[in-house]
Amino acid sequence: MPPPASARSTGRLGRTIALLGLTAGLLAAAPAAVSAATPGPGDTTTGDAADRGCERAFDRAVRAYVETTERRDLDGFAALLHPEVTSVFASDGEVLDGKRATVDWLRGFFADDSWTQSFSVAKQTVVGCRTGFVLFDSVYAVPATGTRVPLLIGVSYTYQHGRWLVLQNQDSVGRV
Repeated sequence: MPPPASARSTGRLGRTIALLGLTAGLLAAAPAAVSAATPGPGDTTTGDAADRGCERAFDRAVRAYVETTERRDLDGFAALLHPEVTSVFASDGEVLDGKRATVDWLRGFFADDSWTQSFSVAKQTVVGCRTGFVLFDSVYAVPATGTRVPLLIGVSYTYQHGRWLVLQNQDSVGRV
């Protein structure tokens, strides 16, 4: 989520920071992002082996989230989103409902090449082939202005039709 209004240099920057968590990046293109979020060979068996396969697929989906953000790959990132994804911005309480609203916001955000963002996994949890959660320690920065905002980004996933999809994203000004 974006920093408080007092920490923002512009209104657009606040929104940019807020959705950075959601834009935390996947693979180079939508097909690659889809394959990153789905089980690979040997990942789809039964029992404990199935759970391990889903955990490996979840790891790939988390990496795809980060990599697509770093590349500003809108199509790849969009491929990771559940149709009913919700994004919550801590700085102003704005909520984006659904994939269309999120992708529309990301279009402008990814078009801006002035920012950088780091992602470090602080916590990751996978429950079988049902749900997953990752908490990132992150720093959003705009080098030209000296802006540096530490964030905590929580991303909840659901496993649906053989794929991990982002269901909820919430950012907050955080530690790091």
